[in-house]
Amino acid sequence: MTEFFKRTQTLALFIAGLGTSLGGLYTLAPQWALAQLNQLPYIVSDTIFIQHWGFLVLMMGCSFFIAIFRNHWIIPVFWVALIEKLFFVSLVIGYSSQPFTNGFWLSMAMDSVICLYIAGYLLSCRQSKTNTLK
Repeated sequence: MTEFFKRTQTLALFIAGLGTSLGGLYTLAPQWALAQLNQLPYIVSDTIFIQHWGFLVLMMGCSFFIAIFRNHWIIPVFWVALIEKLFFVSLVIGYSSQPFTNGFWLSMAMDSVICLYIAGYLLSCRQSKTNTLK
């Protein structure tokens, strides 16, 4: 299992970085992003929150890209991403009966796949450390 994650970590970081960085669209074009990506009305008074959220997600995506070149970033970035993305997944599931979640299912699916990969990666790292200590 550890070998699988070693072989795929660069590709996984790139794909996760690319998908996550798309949240930057909410910073650059909040009105367009809400309408096109989430099928939600744009409310001007929410602009600061939308752009701030978009910027934070963009920075998470950029962290994945940096971790490609700085291996010592991988574990900390994965822990932060796992917490952030699991929270997002839980929000979408928790509010699933509300119509405003309709535009978030694709993002939730992407984040769920990323979380599964990260959890497997972290578990395999823990197991390999345990095996080397024996």
